Amino acid sequence: MRKVLAGLLWDIGLPLVVYYAGRILGYDVLPALAAGAGAALLRVAVIAVVQRKLNALSAFVGGTFALLLVVSLLTGDPRILLAKESVLSGTAGLLLLGSCLHGRPLVYAIARKANANKPELLAEWDDRWHTQPPFRKHFTTLTAVFGGVLLADAIIRLVLVYTLPVNTMANLSPLMHVAALGTLTTWSLWYRNHRHRAMQPS
Repeated sequence: MRKVLAGLLWDIGLPLVVYYAGRILGYDVLPALAAGAGAALLRVAVIAVVQRKLNALSAFVGGTFALLLVVSLLTGDPRILLAKESVLSGTAGLLLLGSCLHGRPLVYAIARKANANKPELLAEWDDRWHTQPPFRKHFTTLTAVFGGVLLADAIIRLVLVYTLPVNTMANLSPLMHVAALGTLTTWSLWYRNHRHRAMQPS
């Protein structure tokens, strides 16, 4: 969880710092946003070089940033860069929700990958997956809620991008990230406590 939160802070904070630095230096919104997107793209590339691998998620994020950066610069429309967050969170939300309907929920797959060096635990999970409906429901619920929040964030963000002034949305976008993350964190804590109480003998 610490690694996930640290990664999110970098993903949100780095483009934001570069954007505001550009604005302080007197650049217009589009160049400042482009610099922020370029910094995020550079971070993806640096991580790929340091880790000596480029996974599918990093490739998708980097490719999306690069494509929308080029399109935004060619059209001169900064809203395209602001909409990149909706593309990423919306895609993630759809993948999460879709995994609940087909195969195993994505959160379960991620949890298994995070514990790949624990074969005994994975064997236990496989057994519980096939024999304990509450175990399956737990991961399905986590995946559905995370997917729903991300998809809602993407839709609301996209509407605001093309409704509010560019400057206003550029300032509001990181606050929406914090709100979505806060919502998921608060719900996760509540859900964990709720499950803990439900498992206690009456």
